[in-house]
Amino acid sequence: MSEPASTHKLATRVVLSGALAGATAGAIAALSAVLAVDHMIARRAEQRVAGAADVLAGELDEGFEEDQWEPLAEIVDDENGELITSGIRLAVYSGRHRIAGDRWAPYVAAGTCATDGPIGARVIACGRGYRDWVLVGAARSDERALRTIYIVAGAGSLLVGALIAALAALRLSRWALSPLHELSAAIRTLEPDVQGDTLGGRSGVEEVELIRSALAELQARVQSLLDQARRFSADAAHELRTPLATIRGELDLLREEAEGRPEHAPLMRIGKRVQQLGELVERLLSLSSPLVARDMLREAVPLADIAAEVVASLPEGERARVELRAGSEDLVRGDESLLRSLVANAVDNALKFSGALPVTVELAELEAEGARWIRLTARDRGPGIPVELRARVFEPFFRAAPGATPGHGLGLALIGHIARAHGGRAEFVDLAAGEAGACLAVLLPAWRPEKPNGT
Repeated sequence: MSEPASTHKLATRVVLSGALAGATAGAIAALSAVLAVDHMIARRAEQRVAGAADVLAGELDEGFEEDQWEPLAEIVDDENGELITSGIRLAVYSGRHRIAGDRWAPYVAAGTCATDGPIGARVIACGRGYRDWVLVGAARSDERALRTIYIVAGAGSLLVGALIAALAALRLSRWALSPLHELSAAIRTLEPDVQGDTLGGRSGVEEVELIRSALAELQARVQSLLDQARRFSADAAHELRTPLATIRGELDLLREEAEGRPEHAPLMRIGKRVQQLGELVERLLSLSSPLVARDMLREAVPLADIAAEVVASLPEGERARVELRAGSEDLVRGDESLLRSLVANAVDNALKFSGALPVTVELAELEAEGARWIRLTARDRGPGIPVELRARVFEPFFRAAPGATPGHGLGLALIGHIARAHGGRAEFVDLAAGEAGACLAVLLPAWRPEKPNGT
C-alpha cells in the first residue's frame, strides 16, 4: 500500500523547524544590530547639530561682549556659509517664528532633539536656548543608501541564519532520529512468530522506549493470536482428517462390493467428492497455519527432483502434456513437503487452464537483487490472466474466471503463502508478444553452504 501523498519525513520537519528558528534568530539579531547602529548614527548626528548650535551661540556671545553687534541674520548666514559642506543648517526662532537662518531647519524646543522623515532621508534637529531665542541646528541623520543597507543586512542575516540552522539541524536530526531508524530496521526484519526481545537494544531515549514498549506489547498479543491459530489448526486437523479418512475407507469398501452393480458409479462420484473435500481441508489448514521461515529454512532441498517426482506422479495423459526443463539439482533451503505442495499446485494450475494443450515447467538459477535465486515457471496455453487481476489471484477463494474450471481458488493462494514463508515470492509475468496463456513464476532463495564461524 502506497503512502499518502501528504506524508513527509520527520527529519524534514526537524530541518524545516531548525531553518525557521534560525531565520527567526537571524532576523532578530539583524533587527537588534540595525537598531543599535541606527541609535549610534542618531546620537552622532545629535552631537553634530547640537555642536553647531553651540558654535552659533558662541558667535553671538562674542558680538555682545565686543559691542560689535551685527545684524542677527548676517551672523547666522555667515555660520551657514561656513557649515555648508558639512550639511548642517542653522536657524533662529523667536517663539515658533523663524527670525533668521535657513528655513530648512525646523523648529524644536530648546534642550530637545527631534527626527523626522523616512529612513534614508531623515532630518534631525536640536534646539538650544539663547536669551529669548531658540538656536536650531539641523542636518540629515543618515545617507540615502541606508534603507537599502538595512534591508540587505536584514535579508542576508535571515538567509544566512536559516541556512546555517538547516545544515546544523540536518546533522543533528540524523543523530536524534537514529534510535527511530534502528527500531524501524528491527521491525522490518521482525518475523510474525518470534518470541523474546527482537526489537533491538535499548536506545536510552524515552520516547523511543515508549514506542518499543508498545510494540512489544503488540507483538505479545499477535503471538498469542498465532498460538491460538496454531492450536486451532492442530485441533481442526485431528477433527477433520480422521472422519474424512474413515469415510474414504468405507467408500472404498462399498465400491469394491458394488463392482459391476448400478450403485458403483454414484459411489465413485461420492468418493471423488470426498477426495476433493479432503484436498480442500488440507489447503485450508496450510493457509491458516503460520509458516515461519526460521523453522523451515534448515535443509537443502533439490527442487529439480521434487518437480520430476511431481510430474512422474501425474496420470499418464497429463504427464505426457508436461515438458519439464530442470538443472541437475536446483537446490533451495526449505521444507520438502511444503515445497512439494507448491510445485504440485503450480503444475496442477497450469494443466487445469491449458486444456488439452501442453504445459512447460522450467527451473533455472539466476541472480537478482544482489542474491541468487531458483526460478520455477509453469507456463500454460490457456486464456491468460488480465494484468489488473494478477495480484488478486493469490488471494484465497478469488478466481479470475469463476466457473471456467473446477476448483476452490486456493491453489495460487497456497503457492504464494509457501513462497513467502521461504523468503521468496510468486507472481505472473508477461509472455512474449503474440503468445497466449499465462506464466506463473516462483522465486525461491538458492541454497548455499553456510560458512563456518570465523572464516
